[in-house]
Amino acid sequence: MSKPKKIWWARPRKLCALERPGGGGRTHRAELRAAEIEYLRRSGVWLVVSTMTSRHGLAEYERAGLAWHHVPVATSAQGAAALEELLPLLRRELRRRGAVAVHGNLHTDFVAAVCAAHLHEARGVEPGDGLRAAQQAGLTVTPEAASLVGVDYGRDVQPRAPMAAATSSGRSVTT
Repeated sequence: MSKPKKIWWARPRKLCALERPGGGGRTHRAELRAAEIEYLRRSGVWLVVSTMTSRHGLAEYERAGLAWHHVPVATSAQGAAALEELLPLLRRELRRRGAVAVHGNLHTDFVAAVCAAHLHEARGVEPGDGLRAAQQAGLTVTPEAASLVGVDYGRDVQPRAPMAAATSSGRSVTT
């Protein structure tokens, strides 16, 4: 069992966003995929939502006893319809016992946006706060993903140097 490197538990023990189990793109490793699927299973995940454009990995989820749902999304910029499909799905499936995992391939910006949008809808968390939490957990967040959830990337998400954050907040940076 191996915890994925890029995973954000948007709702602990209920909803996580991650890179494809085993790594995305050319970094993908079958042995790591099996260990990360086992991590998800042991963490209570019963449903995996794949947003990859291919159907890779779906048979492995079945073999591990996990249900799956496939919604191919090429880019966050093209993800509006998929987001509208996934929010009601998450609302319905998260009522059940257990957790749901949402993953992309190598890029994690769309899945971060999906979970940030869900947190906003279900818990009133500002989408920018959700995207920043995803980013802090190691997911990539892009301006396109921020736009998808109605957030200004430069103002609300983009990481800032501690000095810049301190001076813009009005706090003194002198010691």
